[in-house]
Order: sequence, then structure tokens, then C-alpha cells
Amino acid sequence: MTLPFLMPSHLPGAWAGQAAWTVLDTHFAAGAAFLDCWQTWRSDPQRPRMLHYVGILSLSQLQALSIPHHASPATEDLARALADQCKDLDTGFHRLLLHGGLVSLTLCVGDAKPVLAELTFRANTVWVQPDATWDKWATKALARCCQRGAHLQWQTAPAHASAWLAEAGFVDAQGSTDLSAEFNPRWSLGPRDTEPANRTPAHCAIIGAGLSGASVAQALALRGWQVTVLDRHPAPAGGASGLPAGLVVPHISADDSPRSRMSRVGVRLMLHHARTLLAEGHDWQLTGVQELQRDTGTSLWHTQAAWIQPARLIQRWLDHPNIRYLGASSVAGIQWDGAAWQLHDTSGATLVQADVVVCANATGSVPLLVSQHTAPLLSTGLLQRLQSLQAVHGTISLGPTPQPLPAEWPAHPVNGHGSFIPDVPLDTGRSWLAGATFEPEAIPECAGPAIAPLAQQHQANAKKLSELLPAVGTWLAPEFDSGRVTHWSGTRCVTHDRLPLVGPLTEGAQSSLWMQVGMGARGLSFSALGAQLLVARLCGEPWPLEASLARSLDVARTGRRRGATRKPVSDD
Repeated sequence: MTLPFLMPSHLPGAWAGQAAWTVLDTHFAAGAAFLDCWQTWRSDPQRPRMLHYVGILSLSQLQALSIPHHASPATEDLARALADQCKDLDTGFHRLLLHGGLVSLTLCVGDAKPVLAELTFRANTVWVQPDATWDKWATKALARCCQRGAHLQWQTAPAHASAWLAEAGFVDAQGSTDLSAEFNPRWSLGPRDTEPANRTPAHCAIIGAGLSGASVAQALALRGWQVTVLDRHPAPAGGASGLPAGLVVPHISADDSPRSRMSRVGVRLMLHHARTLLAEGHDWQLTGVQELQRDTGTSLWHTQAAWIQPARLIQRWLDHPNIRYLGASSVAGIQWDGAAWQLHDTSGATLVQADVVVCANATGSVPLLVSQHTAPLLSTGLLQRLQSLQAVHGTISLGPTPQPLPAEWPAHPVNGHGSFIPDVPLDTGRSWLAGATFEPEAIPECAGPAIAPLAQQHQANAKKLSELLPAVGTWLAPEFDSGRVTHWSGTRCVTHDRLPLVGPLTEGAQSSLWMQVGMGARGLSFSALGAQLLVARLCGEPWPLEASLARSLDVARTGRRRGATRKPVSDD
């Protein structure tokens, strides 16, 4: 039975010809309204390119979502797709990508009032169902999530709902038990009145073709943007993202820190991309990962964790008709000419011009942004933060995996103090990987410390391996001692607090200069999440995180307290 939301909410007619449409559902429950909306969207030839759906639900309702619920045979396949992505979720915000990424579902698990305070977007359609927590303050919080002209449908509204709606700026309320109204306050909404809710797709130039740049490129291309990705290397993943294989595993902390909470969202997104774009067993493998904690001597098992070959994912992300890759293109300068950004090479010739620029080239972004053309656009605090970025060199040791695996070896990856992946099918053959080293390195334009000799780096990896897995370390000691191990090396970009910098570099909702850098050793955990956040902010979409968590990634976030001692960079 179709739920009575679509027609009173003027759907699907209201979204015809729109680039995107956003629905806020304050009582997601079993997801029946969402499935009805999704089915209507996919069968509508005039549907918007993107459908964004934000649902608020309790933890008990979330747990029930892992079992398919559907209102009609037409939504049976959609119900299964929803249930598949709702396993092992917990409280907090969760971004689920459906229908090839064209449908983004943000599940907000918790009580409605605190959840509303964490939402950052402008809804076109709002569905409200009976809930004892609703009052005039919650209704005002709801209004802050609405675009002018948004249509609200309130089922079985309480007696005072009409007065609450009027006070919050909703007009033309109709009905008694079931109310419908339009958000159109008589007062000014400031920037919400003068700036469009959704940014029109345009041309974006992305500097850097690693995990950071490619993830943003793919997200923008899905939304209809034309994207040019430039990199100084001939092929994508030429820098730190080109490591042979890495681990997708959440960060764990005793206090469940923002980094830990965000990493869970980021890991889920990354595993979704792996499942939908890569060949399991060849490009990636959901093996689970054992985490050994030296301080406590305990062991954790991460079921939703995997090894992945990043370069193959980057290639798939960039394989889109809206994306053009310009390799061997060193961007030496960027300059705003009043109408567009000009990206120049070392000779001053224009490589490309674009409406929006995203710097995703790690420490290479520093000389571009502190130049005479861009520095005046940035705040003093932001310039200082960019100049505090660290370059950290890392080497992985690797060699051929013996077949069958020795009895002393784990059948799955292990991490903790360093990591060990026992068996990955690389182009050179099945291999083990151990490491990596973490050595502060000079940003190319500055003076800095020298890197240890390669033999010493291998010794550091062998020592970590012996501490992590003593039996494996003993088994592989002759390989290290004889010099038969090979290596891969790259340079990571690390921030002062080891969280990425994601967001606009200039003020205003229509900012045209953006950044995603500073992934450190967790690019596989944070790049897909950072891309979702950056594109949501750029395009005026629902954020994939609570606003309070997203501020932990903002480019303009508060730095270390004055006088605080800088921690040495490590792989923990």
C-alpha cells in the first residue's frame, strides 16, 4: 500500500526538471516512505539527477532495517538493497549510497531534537509523523532545515501544531489531523534567500589524482559536473596513493574520539565503493583485520575491514565520461581572473581554466596557496595552518608469499604497531607486505631532514613485524637479512592533529577554491568520506556527518592550544 506522502507533497511533479531534490523524513521507521519515494523517483522520466533523503530513526528501528521491509512488490529489490547496507550500524549519522550513487540516504540514528541540531542542509520536502517529543522548539529546529518554498506534510499532528508551524515560518497550513504547509516566512532568511540551495553543475579542476582527488572527481561527475583532474605524474595514483595494498580498517579509541567515529563512516563508504567497483579477491578482499594493542596486550577483530589496492580504485573512480585526466601536468600557479580560475604550468602557460578548483595534492598545495595570487584570499590563521603541514616518508617492505601459507602466518591482515598483510595478488605475483616506516620529510620547497638509507628502513619494518607478530618476524628474518625483500616508498601529508583538511579556502557558500589534503596514513578510511562532505558543502546537499563532527575536518578549524607540545608523527 502506497503511503500518503507523495501526492500531498506535490511529488513527483514538484521535482520535475530539478538537478537535485532533498527530502527530510523525521520518522524513517522501517523505511517504507523512503522505498516509495525511491521507486517513484526511478520510474519518473523527469526525475532530478540526484535524490537526497535524510531519515531520523531510533536505534531499535535501525536494527530492524537489516531485515528487508517493503510495501509492494515494486519495491522488493529496493528493500533488499537497503537492508544489505543497514547491517552493523549504530547510533550517529550514516551515509548510504544507492542506485549507483545517484540516491544518497543519510540515516540519522538518535532522538529527533538533538539530531535536528546536527543537520546542515535545506530540504525541499519534509515529512513529519506522530512523536511525543514535538513542540514549538523542535518545529523551529525543523524550519532551519528547510528551503524557502519547502512543502511540509505532518501526519496526525498534535493540537498545537498549526500554531507552532506559523511561529516557525510555515504558511497556508491546511487540514486538521493531517497538516500540510509551505515554509515561506515573512521575514528575511539572509543568505538562504540570496544564495541558491543547490549549486548548478559547472567545471571543476582538481589538482592531484590520488585518493583525495579521485574521490572528489567521481562524486562531482555523478552530479553532472565536468571535471578535469591534473597531476604531475603521467598516470593516476603516482604518489602516496600508489602503495601496492593498504588496509581499510576503522580507528579505535577508548573515548570513541571524533576520529574513531568518523573513521567508521569513512570505512563503510570505502567498502561500498570496493564492492560496487572492484573485483573481490583480485583488487580487494573483505578479510577482516585483527588489531593487536601493545599497551594492553589485547586483540580486537574488525569484521568490516579489508585490504585494497588503491590504484585500481582510483582508476575506476576516474573512469567516467565527465572526467578528463591530464597527466604529466605540473600546476605551478593558480590565479582568479575575475571570471574563472586559471591554472598555469611552470612556463606560465594555461593548462586549464575552471569555475571551481579543488586542491588535493597534499603538501604540493602549500606553494600554490601561499603565492601572491592566492594568499590574499586566505585568512592569516589558514595560511599558518597550511604551512604547518608535514611531509612524512613511508616505506613498505614486501616479498613473495610462500604457498601454502606457513603455519606461523595469520590467514588475515594484522595491524597495531605497523601492519602485516600476508597475501595479496599484485601484478608481480602473490606478495606479503609489512610496514610502514614514518619519517618526517622535507616539503620539496623547504629544507628538512634526510631520509634514512633503504636498508635501515627495512630494518625498522622487520623490527615492527617482530613486535607485532613474533613468529612471522622470525620466519621472514632471513629474507630481510639477505636483502631479498623489495620495497615501495611514498610521501604522505599529515596535519597537526592527524585529521584531514576538508572544505572551502575562501568564505561564502559559493566559494570556488576548496581543499582535501592531509589524509596521512588513513587515506583509505577518510578519502571517500571527505569527498562526500566536500561535495555536500559545495553543492548544498545534506552533510554525511553531524555538524559537530564535520567541524573536526574543516580547513578553518581551531588549531592546537597555544603552548601545546607537538606530538611526533607516528602510524598509530
